[in-house]
Amino acid sequence: MKLLKQASTMVLASTLLLTVAPTGVWADNATAAVTNAMTSPAFPGQIDTSALEAKITKEQALEHAKAYITLPADYTFQSISLNAYYGMNGQNIPTWNISYSKKVKERFYGSANISINALDGTLTSYSLNDNDPDHKPTYPPKVDFQGAKDLAAAFVAKVNPTKQKELIYDDSVEKAFRTPLDGNYQYNIRYDRSVGGVPFSANGLNVNVNGDGQITGYGYNWDDKVTFDTTSTPITKEKAIEQFRAKTELSLQYQIPYNAQGKRIPIIAYLMNGFALDAATGEVWNPTPSLSGGNKPLTDKPLGANPPANLNLTKEEAVKKVVSTFNLSADFKLQEANYNESKNPETGETTSSWNMSWNKSTTDATASGKMIAGNNVWATVNSKTGAIINFNFYVPYNSETDKPIEGKVSLDDAIAKSTDFVKAQLPASTDQLVLSVQKEYSEETLKQMRTWEISYKRVIDGVIVGNEEVRVSIDRVTGSISSYYVNLSDVAYPTQKPEVISIDKAKELWLSQFDVKLGYVLEGNGFYGPMPIEKYRVMMAAGEIPMSAAANGKGESKAKLVYSLISKNPNRDGGFLLDAASGQWRSAQSGEVISLDKVVVSDIDKHWAQNELQLMLDYQALDVKDGKVNPDQTIKRGELVKMLVIAMNGGNGGIYYGAERAASFADVSNGSKYFAYVENAVDRGLLDVGKEFNPEATMDREAMAQLIVKALGYHSLTKFDGVFNNQFADADKLTNVGDAAIVVGLNIMSLNDGNFAPQAEVTKAQAATAFYRFLQKRSELQEKPRYYY
Repeated sequence: MKLLKQASTMVLASTLLLTVAPTGVWADNATAAVTNAMTSPAFPGQIDTSALEAKITKEQALEHAKAYITLPADYTFQSISLNAYYGMNGQNIPTWNISYSKKVKERFYGSANISINALDGTLTSYSLNDNDPDHKPTYPPKVDFQGAKDLAAAFVAKVNPTKQKELIYDDSVEKAFRTPLDGNYQYNIRYDRSVGGVPFSANGLNVNVNGDGQITGYGYNWDDKVTFDTTSTPITKEKAIEQFRAKTELSLQYQIPYNAQGKRIPIIAYLMNGFALDAATGEVWNPTPSLSGGNKPLTDKPLGANPPANLNLTKEEAVKKVVSTFNLSADFKLQEANYNESKNPETGETTSSWNMSWNKSTTDATASGKMIAGNNVWATVNSKTGAIINFNFYVPYNSETDKPIEGKVSLDDAIAKSTDFVKAQLPASTDQLVLSVQKEYSEETLKQMRTWEISYKRVIDGVIVGNEEVRVSIDRVTGSISSYYVNLSDVAYPTQKPEVISIDKAKELWLSQFDVKLGYVLEGNGFYGPMPIEKYRVMMAAGEIPMSAAANGKGESKAKLVYSLISKNPNRDGGFLLDAASGQWRSAQSGEVISLDKVVVSDIDKHWAQNELQLMLDYQALDVKDGKVNPDQTIKRGELVKMLVIAMNGGNGGIYYGAERAASFADVSNGSKYFAYVENAVDRGLLDVGKEFNPEATMDREAMAQLIVKALGYHSLTKFDGVFNNQFADADKLTNVGDAAIVVGLNIMSLNDGNFAPQAEVTKAQAATAFYRFLQKRSELQEKPRYYY
């Protein structure tokens, strides 16, 4: 979990005082001046700064900060401000925010921020950033995860001792922790609030510890006004597991790895819905509104063909297309019309469009004739096909005149109008568009809802196409189209659904990736379940969780017991997909087949290179067969290049090249398991394109040394023979003494009785050790910018 942070959208009052101390870290003689308040886009309306009623003075806040935090000596005081901060119960919490900076010759090299609750002096947050280019991360680290936990516990005992007995350690991050290959260790220690032994993760605290054993962050949130349901008896965990199995729903979707290089190849995947269970009843808790429309497309066959892509519309023609389609009146004046052209890297085709905007100024008669912001229209038209891609009619919010919405257009009429419009605009796609609309709304919601939101998901032979849809908004008052959005690609999806594993098998695989956890959550949070408070705050600020979900208007909140599915892989980079055709897990980033479970082998226990081998196994950089890695077996050239590329990518093995990528070597084709890594090594300049690569051949020491030197960026330097120590006993056997001299001089590889043994074969253990040392040295050698502004 990330360190708790105050989202900027949640700070509802501006800086009330700002001072800069001439000297000293803690600025004992700082003075203050008051400025005006500001509003929040998430919660309109101004905060009366006189109502902050801070009980802790500025001087006391500085003293508290000094007692809580021992800053490095080179961090100096910059400013202090009093802010109104929205707590989860909807009340304003006055907070002192104190900032410090690290400066070297007027250059900013770091910053620190401390927040103190102005009512009781509690430390609510702390963050330390050090961008000094001379400060290198310690690799390997001075403290491991257990050491970080000990330091975090001691810090909590110092800054918040009264809450220690009410905290429960969340071990999910520790379970999923993997050694970072970039040398930047950041241990995130999370404690949830415990209510009768049950976690309430909306409250609690986070401590961030780096590899040097330094506390670099702290976040604390606690709401004493929450009322907990302590009377309900939860069903057993076993019963909850049965209910999750019974109520889990899967959908078949085509997904395209979002970071795939080259041609995008869709993967048919099973996706799982997310939900929580009411712990007392076992029923789905706060289910999301169901979408209706069935699975039947608008038409059995397309109503027409795709328009020819040869129109090359002029600006005037594009403007006329939008004006006539949406009946824009002459009161709308064209503001901009920009032409954009780009080349599709997959197909080589050029795409082009016109982006246009109009404005209509309006006068509000009920506001004494005062001019208010005008109605704005934006639209995008494909200049080659004439198809409208996007349209948006914006009416600004005006709190002086806006009243509860009295809808005059029924949802059924809106659906009929939008469906006719979509058929007319996209006749070639009507057999792949399925209506998807929410049909049930509360009366309170309808009073605030100006438009009906209607969407059409793309479905091909019963399989949803991920992220492709058409959306239409119909104004509930006027019946006009207020927005229209098209996202339909020309990716070559299968016309018929491929053979897939059974839904029962898919459900079993999905549920195996979660733990079932009992916890308290605030009523009205939808299906979100237990979550870190920082995520909750951001979602509430963005309007995804209404304030009514957190408070009942009296500054009080209610929490109830729910069972939630907690991922066993919260730190899995980029997410993962369940391949419905093979039942394998794939990286959502690259599409590559991955293992979600920690790799455990039976033949490295007490091996001299156990730690280095396990590190490479954690990132799936070494192949495992029959539960063994065979550490003393000679490593193949393909295996070694894969290991090096993953190490250079910081542990991310998500590398993918499409079918259009021509193979750089005749013996490593697109279908080879080493193809992506070999091609990436070519792109990085580690390998020179040639006839053959020999991926199954063994790797010798000189070839590995050359790869490592290239990865460090020093290979050009090896051309200067006189720079290097060539006093190897077998120097005459080396093709390039510089490569060997660099890896030996940096202690990445070693000599044996003065010999480098360039032709000696490399074992997997030796390769893992060399790459571990390579990562250490790379971390030390990397130069940071000398300053930042």
